[in-house]
Amino acid sequence: MALPSFTPGAAMKTIQDRLTLLLRAYRTIRFCDACLALKMGAFPREVREAVVMVGDGFQISSGRCSECLQDRTVVRALAA
Repeated sequence: MALPSFTPGAAMKTIQDRLTLLLRAYRTIRFCDACLALKMGAFPREVREAVVMVGDGFQISSGRCSECLQDRTVVRALAA
């Protein structure tokens, strides 16, 4: 069985990197942790930890998730 090949210098994106890219791509959409986890193929706990680490340019607040329509803590990217 052959091992997977990796491109030198290419690093796997972290959960936080993937979260940032997704939120910026869907700038006007508010996501809860569970819906972000489903979209990213990650565990909700990983997403929660990454959300806490996002810096400026993102808003975390109470509100309605645009995906599941539940009132929860949601996150979205702010307009640039």
